[in-house]
This record gives sequence, structure tokens and C-alpha cells, in this order.
Amino acid sequence: MAQNKKISKAGRLDRALDLKTRGLTDSEISQRMSEEGYDHVSFRTINRLLNGVEAELFVDNLLRLQLRDITISDTALRLKYRDKILEKLMPRQTQPVAITGPVAPIFEIGLKDIGPKPENEI
Repeated sequence: MAQNKKISKAGRLDRALDLKTRGLTDSEISQRMSEEGYDHVSFRTINRLLNGVEAELFVDNLLRLQLRDITISDTALRLKYRDKILEKLMPRQTQPVAITGPVAPIFEIGLKDIGPKPENEI
């Protein structure tokens, strides 16, 4: 049984970001950190940590460092990694979805289905 690690918010954030970069979901991160003995690592805590201002600043700083490293590297390597970063940062295009088949009956609502029947139809 692992002992509880009393680590600061920055320590939890660092470990949560490390696990997130390895592809774990928030619930998997919470479970893994609980198994490792961290205190206060519920799903909500992990979600709050990863979506907070500190995490955003940390990621922005890492991106700035990566861009600096790319800038000072040789031309072929610079272009290769610049393209990879652009792929990650650019929003993906969504393909339009063609709706085929009978769609109209799904959206038909008759007025006589909604309210009480008029007295002359009784």
C-alpha cells in the first residue's frame, strides 16, 4: 500500500500533465495518481488542474520553448517540426455530411397531436 504523498498543487499538476501527455484520460489519471499515493486526486480535481490557468501557462511556455528550439535548428529540421506543430495547432476541417433518405417525417408534428381535441371532433 502506497503512503499518501502530501505534494503541492504544482506537484500534482506536473504529474497530471505528464500522464496526460502519455495519453491517459482524466479518470485514468485520477486512478493512477491515487494508486501512486497522491492526496486529493479525484476526477474533478484532475479536470480542474488540467483546465486551469496554471496548466495553460505551462503548455504555452513549453510551446514557446519548442518554437525557440525549432528556430535555432537547421533548415530541414526546422521545416519538418514547424509543419508538425502547425498540424497540431490548426483546427481540423470537418467534412459536410450528406443527409439522404426520408428526413421530413422525423420532424413532422401535427397540431392535433399536441393539444386537447376540439369539441366538434368528439
